[in-house]
Amino acid sequence: MLGVSLGAVSLLRLDRTGGLAPGNKSFKLRAYVAQAGRCGVERLVSFGGAWSNHLHALAALGQQHGIETVGIVRGGADEGESAMMADAAAWGMRIHRVSRTEYRQRNDSAYQQALREYFAPCLLIPEGGASVAGAQGCADIGEIIRRVAPRADRIVLPVGTGTTLAGLASSVPAHSEIVGISALKGAADLEQRVASLLAAQDRGREVRWTIRHDFHCGGFARVNAALREFILAFEAVQGVQLEPVYTGKMLFAIHQLIQSGEWDATAPLLAIHTGGLQGRRGYPWLN
Repeated sequence: MLGVSLGAVSLLRLDRTGGLAPGNKSFKLRAYVAQAGRCGVERLVSFGGAWSNHLHALAALGQQHGIETVGIVRGGADEGESAMMADAAAWGMRIHRVSRTEYRQRNDSAYQQALREYFAPCLLIPEGGASVAGAQGCADIGEIIRRVAPRADRIVLPVGTGTTLAGLASSVPAHSEIVGISALKGAADLEQRVASLLAAQDRGREVRWTIRHDFHCGGFARVNAALREFILAFEAVQGVQLEPVYTGKMLFAIHQLIQSGEWDATAPLLAIHTGGLQGRRGYPWLN
């Protein structure tokens, strides 16, 4: 990959997989769709913001598999409708908007039980698909890497909940090192989340992995001037679209680490484009 000082970087294009909602989110949801089929459940319910890649993928998979979907969306109707929500509704998702105060209860067991009863019969999926089932689905990405890049010593990916990283750490070749680039500011519990998901998968081994917390560019979905300049330059040179929430920050981090000399520009590196390009529509400077 030439032109933006990214050395010997190769890009795994998950943005080209997954049909209507390509990227890692579809991998996270595989186990839930399969579980719904086994159990005869015809309604999947989950949580997300107005630009959620997770809800976008859930709605797409629901349409593809003939399963009802419900999105518990953070923020009242006075906050307006996003293009993501319009897509999801067009694919048949029922949009259930709740206040930001209520949304904070999304991990509370009593609140979750109330939702299960309200939308019964249904299968409730954690926000972002963050669970052992989600990690096991993402292990399939590791199998792709085994086929297309078996010699990859360093694998870099953006991190939100840590679920995709946990799936990779249980499935990529044992000699690999995984580096996650956190998209969030102050997510001090990310390492513990990943460790817990790995322990619960019980696959017998894991590879070396770390998470970098110094490239969030101001916080989740935030963009600073340096990130904006990098994304525009990258797209102009490479012809590959990015979004600023996840993959844009990851590639910016790789660029910075190579430029600073912390990482060897000649060492082969596999970066994972996790998709989510529908989110570009929330950034006018990208359209």
